[in-house]
Amino acid sequence: MALTLDLLNAQEGLNLTEEQATAIIGLSEREENESLPGKIGKALGDLDTSIAAESAIKRNEGEKTSDYMARVLRVLKTSADEGAGYKTANESLTAEITKLKDDIAKGQGNEQLKADLEKYKGNYTSAQKVNEKLQKDLEDLKAEYKGKLEGYRMESEIGAAMTGIALKKELPEATKQALMTLAKQNVMAAKHVFDETAGVFIFQDADGNPMKDKSLNNLTVADMLRVQLETMGVLETGRKIVGTGGKENPIGGGADVNISSARTKVEADEMIEKQLMAQGHAKSDPNWGELMRDMRNSVKNFYDTLPLN
Repeated sequence: MALTLDLLNAQEGLNLTEEQATAIIGLSEREENESLPGKIGKALGDLDTSIAAESAIKRNEGEKTSDYMARVLRVLKTSADEGAGYKTANESLTAEITKLKDDIAKGQGNEQLKADLEKYKGNYTSAQKVNEKLQKDLEDLKAEYKGKLEGYRMESEIGAAMTGIALKKELPEATKQALMTLAKQNVMAAKHVFDETAGVFIFQDADGNPMKDKSLNNLTVADMLRVQLETMGVLETGRKIVGTGGKENPIGGGADVNISSARTKVEADEMIEKQLMAQGHAKSDPNWGELMRDMRNSVKNFYDTLPLN
């Protein structure tokens, strides 16, 4: 929990000047903010562990979580391709059985032919059962992983959005954590679908219509989180900026971006990317470079003081 002026004044014998107290409080808040990337890193580590446990496919040393997810999905696709092979074999057996039946009906059959027909029937029935089970198992796995991956992605975007949000300083740390948890749960429980093509969540009202802001843009995960906290009346408004061209917050935070815990330009860029994706943007967007540049410019004074790496 970050130190406050009331806590410092309550300590007998400190006799701090106002300037000293302000400096101590600033250091305490910065230390608390710097712990957020660690929490996000832990969430990604938990995701890796869960995928390994559920799929029996281990994560390679140094492999990124996104690459790990893609590799697991490729394994599932291979299983689907094997199922397609069973289907082709079934079709071939069906054609052979039909031909044998026709031959027998025309009086061209004999004992060996009848024996072969029974053999093919048995093989076909066995292959059909194996194929049906494989297809069902594959569909069940795909549905299970789709739900889990969407859940992990939602949590990741909420975690990124949290780095750009500050709650009122006077609130106790335990209260802040409880409010953040409640807001997160409300966002995840809100009616939504995931647009695979755009790679974004689309939140819906009771009638299934996309929820939009005043500019008629779809509400993003970050928007939904901020709406929840604004409704509770617990947001710290003093750390906002006017906008991309407005007055910058000197500690690296603004209305659209917060990089106050970054130690290098590389870390700052990673935080900016996460916050852009939490707002519904994708790296494949044609204007991704422009969005990155605008974000950097909004915290230029702080960003320029950071070392490259």
